[in-house]
Amino acid sequence: MSDLCCLAAIDLELRQSTFYLAAMIDIHTSPLELQKAITALRRGEGRSAEFLLLKKDVKIFQNNRLENTYQDLLENKGMHKACRFFLDQLYCTHDVSLRDHQVERVLPKLEKLLPGGAVDTVRKVIYMDYLAELMDDEISSLINAEEWFSDKSLQEKMYIDAFKRQAQFAVREKQVFLVQEVGESLRKLVKLPFLGALMRMTRGAAQKAGLEDFHNFLSIGLEAFSALDKPTLFFQIIQEREMSILSGIRQGTLSKFP
Repeated sequence: MSDLCCLAAIDLELRQSTFYLAAMIDIHTSPLELQKAITALRRGEGRSAEFLLLKKDVKIFQNNRLENTYQDLLENKGMHKACRFFLDQLYCTHDVSLRDHQVERVLPKLEKLLPGGAVDTVRKVIYMDYLAELMDDEISSLINAEEWFSDKSLQEKMYIDAFKRQAQFAVREKQVFLVQEVGESLRKLVKLPFLGALMRMTRGAAQKAGLEDFHNFLSIGLEAFSALDKPTLFFQIIQEREMSILSGIRQGTLSKFP
């Protein structure tokens, strides 16, 4: 078998195992199992160094796209923090392996200590993170790394073509609606009378226990959505724009992101 055929067979096997993993996991999966699945995807076990480099660059492309599409929300004082939370914490480009490790450590205790509503919020946030990582993994496998890095002016076209061939529009729609679900859940948590004080009181303990990244993640999310002005409008803008983009890619009418 030629080297090209071997690589194609390996790639197919990895994609099939990814799809199998996706079929076994949904929003009702325990937060700990979701986090373990995220960690496995981010480690890229069995993936080549070239693929992982490509995936990282695809993430950067996506993050830049979102910044451009939502520049108006980022410039809006009442919506800036919520928008930055999604860009910097969930659709981020930096290494979050330390946070992932801390989340895995603390989740078993959180599920016992937190009220049901809070655990459900944590599950939604982690599931949203999982879907993003899974979609990044899949779409990166549909992009030619050599072509991607050789001409940046063609990256947008290559990404849109790969997105259409990926054909995961139902999952993409789920991601869009999760933005509101996660945001509204965090807004409800903020209203719990003890939570703000608890987060402040446990900051020092979190640092000593090596859980600072996870604590910061929660604190930033809670602060972002407690400060969100006009939440209905915020979520409406995101849904309308993303659903329009999905429709354009599906129908083949989108050639450039707004």
